[in-house]
Amino acid sequence: MRCNITAGTWVILLCLVIGIVPCSFAQLPLQQAITLTLQHYPTLKVKKSLSEAAGAHTTDVKHQWWPSMKVLDEVNAGTDNGIYGSYFPMSTIPSTSGGIRDDNRSEVMSGNIALAQMQWEVYNFGAYRSKREEALQQQKVYGADADITANDLTVSVIQDYIRMLQYYALMRIQADNIARTKSVQQAVTVIVLHGLKPGVDSSIAAAELSKARLNYLDMQNGYNQVRMHLGILTGLDSTAIQPDTLYNKGLLQLLESAADTVAVQSEHPALQYYNALFNQQKKHEDVIRKDALPKVSLMAAGWMRGSSTQYNDINKPFLSGIGYSRYNYLAGVSITYNFTDIAHTRDKMREQRIRTQAAENQLEASHTLLDNQLMQAQIDIRTAMDKLQEMPAQLNAARAAAMQKMALYKGGLTNIIEVTNALYVLNRAETDLVQTHNAAWQALFMQAFASNHIQELVQHLESSKN
Repeated sequence: MRCNITAGTWVILLCLVIGIVPCSFAQLPLQQAITLTLQHYPTLKVKKSLSEAAGAHTTDVKHQWWPSMKVLDEVNAGTDNGIYGSYFPMSTIPSTSGGIRDDNRSEVMSGNIALAQMQWEVYNFGAYRSKREEALQQQKVYGADADITANDLTVSVIQDYIRMLQYYALMRIQADNIARTKSVQQAVTVIVLHGLKPGVDSSIAAAELSKARLNYLDMQNGYNQVRMHLGILTGLDSTAIQPDTLYNKGLLQLLESAADTVAVQSEHPALQYYNALFNQQKKHEDVIRKDALPKVSLMAAGWMRGSSTQYNDINKPFLSGIGYSRYNYLAGVSITYNFTDIAHTRDKMREQRIRTQAAENQLEASHTLLDNQLMQAQIDIRTAMDKLQEMPAQLNAARAAAMQKMALYKGGLTNIIEVTNALYVLNRAETDLVQTHNAAWQALFMQAFASNHIQELVQHLESSKN
């Protein structure tokens, strides 16, 4: 009964563990890894926020043509002693109206003024339009920056996933190598114990087994490092990330279907970003040019004043100055043009043209780089196809050689060095196959990146598994 209860308890605990952590051993599809990264990674959130801020700035620039309307009411108490003469107010010198006498008075008087003022730059020869267009182009720059960040993150996820597949395959190869080396060691030990071979053969076999285990630990360390970085990108626990190895099944078909006719697309996020940056620099040239042109403004104001001192210089009660006794209005049109700013505008235009030329050169350099990456990827794809077609011959020959050498060793017709060399050749052949797979994936995704077809390739991979 105790055994039954204990067994039942273990079954319940096992079910609970499976129910609680079912995803610990689940494979992570590439598309899901990309989606999680684009939803989670903080840098992309920052770029999207900056793009939204640029949209708000565009709205603010569109509203700059609105008139300026100011309203104020001011109550004062003080003396009123004036003198003839003019001066610039300089915004800090108080103004005194009236009170021109042959002496000063120290009596305190009260005064009140209410003002409504409107100023509207109604026409500036296209300056408003040029600023709106620059703001819109700047918004495109920030949007394109967010897009290129998303594309770079996608590439980073893909590179990590390819490396994870590589390390996962290498770990399996090293595990198989450990198993083979261990079986060889056991066979060698039996032969040595029967006195058919010298004891050094057993030591050599033990050293080869230890080396295989060390290689496995190196592969495992690289595998965990890649999973950790992928966990940072996706926001997942790195221990819950396992690669989906089904992608390798359709690799050769993907290589064969890869077209040499693909070209760099103008819709590529990198080209879109640098093109938007170039256009924004050109729009800023227009802003500088239009900002130096004349400006036509409408101005209007209305104001009311009160004072405790009458027009005949007789003081009334102090509180009588709180009310309003005089009313005025004023309207006008002004045209302003800064003649002395012509040389400064010319200097700013010269600087801005250089910046525009630099942005254009950057756009051309980016296009050239993508062209080179695309051509190199196409060369690598053809090379990978040729190598994958040749790899089975190498792998079958290495396996046959390892089996033959082991059989010869058991028959006393060869030595342990020949056996370990054969095992090394087999391990190298299996490793070469993994490296070739990795190079093929790198070439496929490099072509997809340069031609802006990454999402299409990922979707094709996901659909080909089913």
